[in-house]
Amino acid sequence: MPRRHLPWLLLAFAISVAVRAPLLNRPLSVHHELCTALVLIILHNWHTDGFAHHHGAPAITFSGPADLIPPGYTDAPGLHDSVLYYLSHPPLAYDLPHVLFALTGSEPNVLGLQVFNLFFHLLTAVALYLIVRELLVKDSTPWAPLFAAVLYLFMPAPLWFHGNVYMSDMFVQNAWVWHILAVLRMYKSGERGWRWPLLAGLTLFITTCISWPGVWAGVVLFGIAAFRRMRSRNGQELRIMVMAVLGVGLALGYTAWRWLQVVDADALLAYFTGRYADRGTVVDHGTWSHIVQLVVNYRTGFLPVILIVFVVLVVRRQAVREASTQWPLFLALAGLPVVLDHALLLQYAEHDFAALKGGVLLCVVGGIGLATFPTRWAIPGLLVVCLGGVLYFYHTNPLRSAWEGSYSHDLGSGHNIAYKALSNETVFTFRFTPEPQAQWYAKRTLFRVDSLSQAKALLRAQGNATGIVVWPDPMCVGYMTEHITAE
Repeated sequence: MPRRHLPWLLLAFAISVAVRAPLLNRPLSVHHELCTALVLIILHNWHTDGFAHHHGAPAITFSGPADLIPPGYTDAPGLHDSVLYYLSHPPLAYDLPHVLFALTGSEPNVLGLQVFNLFFHLLTAVALYLIVRELLVKDSTPWAPLFAAVLYLFMPAPLWFHGNVYMSDMFVQNAWVWHILAVLRMYKSGERGWRWPLLAGLTLFITTCISWPGVWAGVVLFGIAAFRRMRSRNGQELRIMVMAVLGVGLALGYTAWRWLQVVDADALLAYFTGRYADRGTVVDHGTWSHIVQLVVNYRTGFLPVILIVFVVLVVRRQAVREASTQWPLFLALAGLPVVLDHALLLQYAEHDFAALKGGVLLCVVGGIGLATFPTRWAIPGLLVVCLGGVLYFYHTNPLRSAWEGSYSHDLGSGHNIAYKALSNETVFTFRFTPEPQAQWYAKRTLFRVDSLSQAKALLRAQGNATGIVVWPDPMCVGYMTEHITAE
């Protein structure tokens, strides 16, 4: 990276952090912050009970005697020794912050996890900078790498999902961009041997150990290498194909080994079958609504850069095309895994964080396109687009008091439960299902029941003598309570 660009990139990152600062470390509440709460519960359990106690599996209920899930409450396939485990993703996105908190000797906390997330946002922006440098024809559009990185720092989706919200689905972006960079450099170098295929396989392994987009990236890399092999009969492509298979296969095998420590093979298969039924693509009358919502998600997450991409493809199409000779390879690496992800997990794409994956392609094209304009137009254009991203970010995530209304509801509810419920009392929520945010702040497993008789039956099944039933107080933030016994 040229010395003149590094200070500007760091300044842009610092400004992006300042933009988010009023929203950081506020009470976990809305817009997918339940994901952050869920990860914090997992990290808390590993910190409190020990990583080995849970066999390295992500426990999302607590393990105190009154928090264990009683027989008959659920038949979820992720249940082991009365603790429920969340096995939807591979483990690395939980392992890394666990190591961070262990090394710093601190308990898992909201701000620590968000700062961890912000640091990787910077690394992803650096990777985008390097990707554009690999793409460009020498000495063409020298500001394009910086423009692409800055765009990714200031679009609404990255601002939120690389800051307040943390989960495997979003964190996978940080590894995937480095995989794209490794593959671009591998093909640009023209070197033979195992060095570059090993690096591509390693980045693919890390990406897949975080979340499933690594699988789609592996499929695409294998397909590219197979296509080139058919055209050239080059033995190097066979090495790449081998590493694509090994990178994904070893990651999937490692994930299966980790999760099989707490469930058997049949339960794990049932778990993933159930999750795919909830998240996969089902061709029925609802398909069109899923597609419409996906389009809305891209508008919400990247509207300013989408407008710029549209403009540059109309006005500067030829200049953009001539800026790089590697467009087909990059479009395949950055576009096809996203298409596969949306096509195969269309129901899951209704979540607006699904659009984060498309941000790499959009910001690279937008950054290169902006840089093809004269500097007197390009820099003001970049500033306008980034300002639009920040304003849209605040529209989606309003700057209200951290203690106002919905922002403090789960914090108040969780603390209210923690204060009123004794450690030996099982906590039941009457006719409502609490959010993970409330469970995080309560540090208790909360069992939904629809009658007092059901609560007492669960107490007996759990082998506990006392419990507390809570329900929302209509007059204030908090709960009404009633202590019960198993008799």
